Parts: sequence; C-alpha cells; structure tokens
Amino acid sequence: MATILADHPIDLHLHTLASDGFWTVEALVEHLAERSFRLAAVCDHDTMASVPAAVELGARRQLTVVPGVEVTTRWEGRQWHLLVYGVDPAVPDSRPFRTLLDELADRLWAAAADAIVTLERNGYRLRSLREVAAGRPLRPYHVLLTLIREGYATNLATAHELTKRLGEPMDVDVPLERAVAAAHAAGGLCVLAHPGRDDGGGVLTEETLQRLLTAVPVDGLEAHYRSHDGEQTAIFRAWCERYGLVASAGSDSHAPGVPVDPIPYRAAWVDRLLQRLGFEVVPKTPQPLSCGE
Repeated sequence: MATILADHPIDLHLHTLASDGFWTVEALVEHLAERSFRLAAVCDHDTMASVPAAVELGARRQLTVVPGVEVTTRWEGRQWHLLVYGVDPAVPDSRPFRTLLDELADRLWAAAADAIVTLERNGYRLRSLREVAAGRPLRPYHVLLTLIREGYATNLATAHELTKRLGEPMDVDVPLERAVAAAHAAGGLCVLAHPGRDDGGGVLTEETLQRLLTAVPVDGLEAHYRSHDGEQTAIFRAWCERYGLVASAGSDSHAPGVPVDPIPYRAAWVDRLLQRLGFEVVPKTPQPLSCGE
C-alpha cells in the first residue's frame, strides 16, 4: 500500500486539452510538481485520453496521478457530473465502462456536428472552429467556444442559449445508474462533483441526496471545491459522515488561472477516499531512530 502524508497537497479534479481544459499534460504535471503536490487526478469530461500520459509523466516527478474521468450523467430529469476514480481501462472488467465512454464520445461528436450544420444554415459562420478544436475529437464545447470567438455570444451560457433556440441543445449524457454500475464493475469510486454549485438545476439538498442514495449507490461527494464556502463544505462533510460517504477535494482547474490554479488541499481531508483507492494516509514521515534508541 502506497503512503501519503496527511499534510501533503493534493487536487483530485483537473482538466486538460483532452476535453474542455487548456492544460497540456506536460504543463499540468510540471505546475503540480514545482509546487510539491504529491497526488492529483486528471478528470476530463467523458474521456480518459490524457490519463496514461499524466500517470507516466507524474511518476517521473514524484507525483502520483490517479486515473479519473468526469462523466456527464442524468437522474431525475437533470444532469449530474460524476467523478470516477481508479478505473484501469486495461483490465477486462472495465469493458462496460469503456463502452460507456465510447458511446458518449460518438454522441458528443454527432451533437456537435448537427449543431454546426444548423448554425451555418442560419447564417452563423464558424471560421475559427478548426483552430479551436486543434485536432481534437469534435465536441459541443468546441462549437460553443467558436461562437464566442466569432462574436455571436459573450460566454458559454449565452452560446448554449443560442444553440438551444435553434433546436440544438447538445445535451449528451448517460443514466446515472448505468454510469455508477459500470464504474463499480471496473473497480471505480463514484463521487458527485461540485454539489454546492448551481448549474441550472439547483444545488444538492439533503432530501435529494437521500432519494439519490436510495436509487443509486454513489460513493461520495466533492465536499471541498473551489466555489464552496466554509459553511457548504462543513455541510457536505457532515452528510458524508451521516451517510457513510467519502469526501473528495478538487479545484476543477481548466488552465493556468482558469477559473483557478490547482488548489493544494490536504490529503487528510479526504483520507477515507484515499484509503479506498489503496493509499495509507500517515501523519508524518517516520523518523529514523538515533543511536541508543
């Protein structure tokens, strides 16, 4: 079992160019290593494409990178982002989870392609789309960002409103129940991302959490998050204790300073999660005995 010090800095929610982030794997690992992070998780949206390189580069810099992904799911008529940690795509048991991600990739591409046709038919020229996509698989995010660059929208929200008015919502997700079942079959740990952030469906309430846990066996909550205030964090940690859930911690950093740099959360704050992932959280580095002891 690997060990990590209780006060070591960690960040378990980071994005790269593989989805809607702008961190290259190299730049992200370098940033973390230079600031003495000891453990991190790359959790791109609906893809694990950056994980192998991040794991390899991290190992060279004494940084442990936990395999992760942020899966877009749906339950009770709204989307929920699900952080899945610890799935090894190489093992046979991960096949249903890999299939789920492959399905999402195909549907995301199709949604983006349909939106492009509709937008151009309605006079919206997407001249910078190729530059925005930069050789990556086409995703709805690239369409939204292109609308902003072309001056048709001021931010992601207004860009999305534009595509929705034209009948292209580009809302792609999978049932939460299916995502959790596939992740658990692959040995993964499932955590609801940013429960205190209102993405249009409201923040997570305890009553909703109770119903959700009755229907779907998620493992934890992202109690520590960049926009959670102290009161929210305390509430989510209390719910984790009350319902036997693990607490996670992540900045959701997408690029240098966007919306924030990686945040050095303490490993002790998520010790139960780390234990489930095979780490032992120790209070301090054992000191060698001196002569005569």
